[in-house]
Amino acid sequence: MFTKPPLQSDLPNPQAAHVDLARFRMDLREAGVEDIIGALLNTFVQDAPARFAALEQAVKEGSAKAIESAAHAFKSGAGTIRATLLAEGLGKAEATGHAGNLESMTGLLEQIRHEYLAVVSELNATPQN
Repeated sequence: MFTKPPLQSDLPNPQAAHVDLARFRMDLREAGVEDIIGALLNTFVQDAPARFAALEQAVKEGSAKAIESAAHAFKSGAGTIRATLLAEGLGKAEATGHAGNLESMTGLLEQIRHEYLAVVSELNATPQN
């Protein structure tokens, strides 16, 4: 059966930003602290590996409470810097841990890993000032 190719707008955009730096910068500007954007993003990049490792360990242990806690902590940082897709994935992980329904966590963890690495890569490649 012939199917139409997807519209360009339906395809994921590999060039799409993983972090909304313009919005983050605007939020900081409105708060009068735009000058700390570099430090905040650098802190996220430095903390993210340990945050992900804690979530990964919680999944390996099958600890719903630890998954909920690790996802919540990581989600806060991701949301702060406007890494929306990462924060959404972590929100799902947090809810999954809270519900104790861990069957979907392995696939969800891989989605989070992919987005986390994309966010860190983007931040490492982007001048922060």
